Amino acid sequence: MSTSTRPKRRAAVKAVQVIEISDNDDDDSYAEESPEKRPRKTTKVTARKPRAVVKEPKEKKERTKAATTRKPRTTKKAAAAAKKEEEEIQDENTPPNVLPSDGDNIVESIDLEDDEPDGQTQSHEPQMDFQENESFEDDGCDVRPHPPPQKIQGRSSFWARRKIWTIDELLAETTNIEPRAAKNIVNLFENENTIPFICRYRRDLINHIQPEQLREIKTCYTEIVNLRKKAETIVTTLEKENVIDEEIRTEMLCAKSPEELEFLYAPYKPASRGSLAERAKALGLAEYADRLLYGELPHVHLKNIVDRKNPDLDTEEKVFNGICHIISHNISKHTGVLEEIRRLQKVHRITLKTSKLKPSKDAKGSEEASSSSNHHHHGGNKNDATKYEMYYDYSNDVRYLKPHQVLAINRAEKLKFLSVKIIVNDYFKNELERYIRSIFLEEGVKYPLRLEIFNKSFEECYSKKLYPLVSRQIRSDLNESAKKASIDVFAKNLKQLLLMSPLKGERILGIDPGFANGCKIAVISETADVLETGVIYPHRRNTDPEEWGEKLAKILKRHKCRLIALGNGTACRETEFWLSKLFELGILDSNLIRYSIVSEQGASIYSCSDVAKKEFPNMDMNEISAVSIARRLNDPLSEYVKIEPRHIGVGMYQHDINEKQLSESLNEVVSECVSYVGVDINTASITVLKHIAGLSEKKAEKILQHRADNGPFKTRKDLLQVKTIGEKTFVQCAGFIRIDPRSLGGRIENLLDCTWVHPESYAVAKKIISKCKLQLDDMGSPEFIQKIGDYVKSNNIETLAKEFKTPKERLEVVFQALQRELFKDYRSDFDKKPLFKQGLTRIDELSECEVLTGAVTNITHFGAFVDVGIECDGLIHVSKMGNAKLSIGDRVTVSVISIDVKRKRLGLRLEEMLLETDTSFSLG
Repeated sequence: MSTSTRPKRRAAVKAVQVIEISDNDDDDSYAEESPEKRPRKTTKVTARKPRAVVKEPKEKKERTKAATTRKPRTTKKAAAAAKKEEEEIQDENTPPNVLPSDGDNIVESIDLEDDEPDGQTQSHEPQMDFQENESFEDDGCDVRPHPPPQKIQGRSSFWARRKIWTIDELLAETTNIEPRAAKNIVNLFENENTIPFICRYRRDLINHIQPEQLREIKTCYTEIVNLRKKAETIVTTLEKENVIDEEIRTEMLCAKSPEELEFLYAPYKPASRGSLAERAKALGLAEYADRLLYGELPHVHLKNIVDRKNPDLDTEEKVFNGICHIISHNISKHTGVLEEIRRLQKVHRITLKTSKLKPSKDAKGSEEASSSSNHHHHGGNKNDATKYEMYYDYSNDVRYLKPHQVLAINRAEKLKFLSVKIIVNDYFKNELERYIRSIFLEEGVKYPLRLEIFNKSFEECYSKKLYPLVSRQIRSDLNESAKKASIDVFAKNLKQLLLMSPLKGERILGIDPGFANGCKIAVISETADVLETGVIYPHRRNTDPEEWGEKLAKILKRHKCRLIALGNGTACRETEFWLSKLFELGILDSNLIRYSIVSEQGASIYSCSDVAKKEFPNMDMNEISAVSIARRLNDPLSEYVKIEPRHIGVGMYQHDINEKQLSESLNEVVSECVSYVGVDINTASITVLKHIAGLSEKKAEKILQHRADNGPFKTRKDLLQVKTIGEKTFVQCAGFIRIDPRSLGGRIENLLDCTWVHPESYAVAKKIISKCKLQLDDMGSPEFIQKIGDYVKSNNIETLAKEFKTPKERLEVVFQALQRELFKDYRSDFDKKPLFKQGLTRIDELSECEVLTGAVTNITHFGAFVDVGIECDGLIHVSKMGNAKLSIGDRVTVSVISIDVKRKRLGLRLEEMLLETDTSFSLG
């Protein structure tokens, strides 16, 4: 019988009187036992009041098997015959199913204690279920009362979600925010509002949620939207195939995570082409597999299935194995089984174990090369096997693994340093087997072949499908959480780096250090214009470093430059020792000259980019990188935005994260920072302008083109004259662009255009200024700021909000803007300035318990890296921080707790956070 025409299994029919026999005997053997050894049973008799006869829908009868297999296609003729036969069986053998009606909910339950053996119950006769085409005279038939058929589906309250959620409802539930705020956030995102705009000008709609949290909410919102689209696509596909009913459709649309949706979809997924299960089904064994799995009659006899003409069915062993493959596949796709696996993962101890791999010849060669190379990046060489020594024999409960540990193990595994294995205890397997037996073996006829095949199928299913599935799920969950943690760390560090205070009004000499190719230098003016470039060779053999020091001193003197920005790449520490020597010899004036270490991550990539070529068409690429390093000290934000954020090395294993997902998150951070600081639209470059909220690279190009053709913008409203800038775009970006009077000869039409007051609030701002008896032209003066402050203090903000008919939060934004100096850089609020030095100490000169000062250069989940003036950054482990919250640029006092000269590792303990940003050097 082919799989396409085999009869469908009829759902069990509910009886008017149901007798449930509860037996505590867990032994699965079928040998007869004496009545004395049998445990006591509880017989439950449930009597229902007779109800109106209603025929059970045919779709409902198929639902039991739908949980584990796709609905077979049948011809019209076969379907009609099956329907007729089903009606005959129902009329002759069983009372029809009844549906509840009003006033018909009376249920009587009687619990009886019975000491009799199985099968010897009270006079109540159990209603037995029979299948189509089955015979009552089959030898060995052991028909017992069945529990309710819902167990076959294996669905618990976990799936009982009858109401299809809306996006804002699931967003509120997932992110733990108020439903009203969730609804507003969904509407704002659907209308393409940006995070900077929402957080500054629509705080009243989102309950003052901070940008960091709103970024997470937006990520969750995107996932929910994609989940709904995926569910609708799956439902549409399955409805076309006519394999699901309304209940399954609703359950799929109610799924609240991709995992839940996958569990519900699993039974309807066809097996992979060429798999053992598919090949066995092609041989016509699916019918026999279903009869054995569900205990359907008639009995299956392997010898009757053997086909000597078919080489794949010519022995009972081949038939046996083929049936096992199908049952194994069906168990592995059962929704209830997948749900139970997830539940067991949460309650049982599951261990991740790593061990060292024996290196291959290629790995040995790369390891030797990496160890012999003399790279001095702060992060060290990621291919250095010694970094992963602690994981050579490591095991831990997966619930207690930290994100950085997961990322380190993944990288070491990828580099072939480690092997990784997920270890599941026996309790997990035993409990899972008990559950699977409960949903498949408690029903139907029982005979030795069924038990034998089930045991073999379960072992095959567990070893080849379920255990690998558990391992994949555990690793996937660990990787997902670690990936999110890495992105969060990178985003937080990037924001702190971009908001470092600029160093305005100073000329700076940038050095991109190197050995044989020399150190590239570039001097920039107070406005970041390039004054001079060149190359010096203090580390070349047979040269005098002091002579090159004299040349450097002359360049500094010629341009009246007092600051040096030194890149932290190759030869950084050697160059720093050279500069320290020049201070000692008096070649560099220690009373005037200072230097600072600057991250050069991404500088070489930028120097080769089209943006750099347009800006410096006639300059050597190596010298462009020196210009970039100098400008990073002059204005970090303006320079770092020219580089892809993922190339800025302030993260935690960021190079192992999906590039697209990382870039999307970091671009949001860049947009937030640029928008927060604001830009002068008449002087901003395209690299900065494109990151303003609401703008894109194409729109930024149109703005620059309009500026070139028509002259500078005189008001914010002039933006509406630019092609591609419509009302929606203008609303998003208007509050973050400035019309600086200094770019227009010292005067503009409306001074509000150089504040962060949004044009939609200009009328309110003018009313406030009038109430305070002030003039708009005086904005920014000390007297103006004082009077606005007094007005805010003397009035209740709630009362003012009603008076001006403006939400309190938006009114607060206006007051804050009116109380700021006109041209004050908002980054000064963070007060994070670069660390300047005049010398360097070697790591072998340090001793334990020595106290040092330094600046935080990177933050991770496991600690903070600090530049303390030696050739490598020290690490303050999270356990040595004393619950302090550090950020990039913080000045700290630390004590040395461990020194590893060979591996150049320095362990530190946080002693104190310094309030002064830089006490060693003043630019005034």
